[in-house]
Amino acid sequence: MREISGDMRWHIAARSASSLPVLYAVVFRERIGDECDRLVEEVWCQVGEEVREIARGLNLPVAPVERLAASLLEIARTLFGPEFRGEILDLSPDRAVILMNKCPFLMRAREIGVNDSVVFNPCLAFCISATETLHKDYSVRFIRAMCMGDRNCEIRMARKDLLEKDMDLAAEKDENNG
Repeated sequence: MREISGDMRWHIAARSASSLPVLYAVVFRERIGDECDRLVEEVWCQVGEEVREIARGLNLPVAPVERLAASLLEIARTLFGPEFRGEILDLSPDRAVILMNKCPFLMRAREIGVNDSVVFNPCLAFCISATETLHKDYSVRFIRAMCMGDRNCEIRMARKDLLEKDMDLAAEKDENNG
């Protein structure tokens, strides 16, 4: 029997792991219908909570915010493979943006032939849970998402109080324009 390299094993495992949000959505939706999204989100929140040990084991920094964002991206690549491609933009001491231009979840959805949007809720649940597990004062909001038809993903990471202010301002703006 031929020896399989560690790198090849990682690529195979990561490809399988990146198929999970799609497969959960397909199988669960088929069997349980509308309850699917909530259950899939719960699973991916739990996966997100596992990142603390990965970060510790790899000595990944969780502060300042641009390092927290870089660590989240590195953990996603470790778990789901090198197909996650993006960059970190440092906006301020309290905010960073992860710009993604390639996503293995989206690639698996297209390979399997399901609607791209099935990966949004699992990805969002994972990113929020992982970020808040790594640093309790920070969270993320998706501004754009490839699986929802945008050209890239734009994930804003900031202190929770700043994100809440941003949401309040956006809601106020909507009310004034509507």
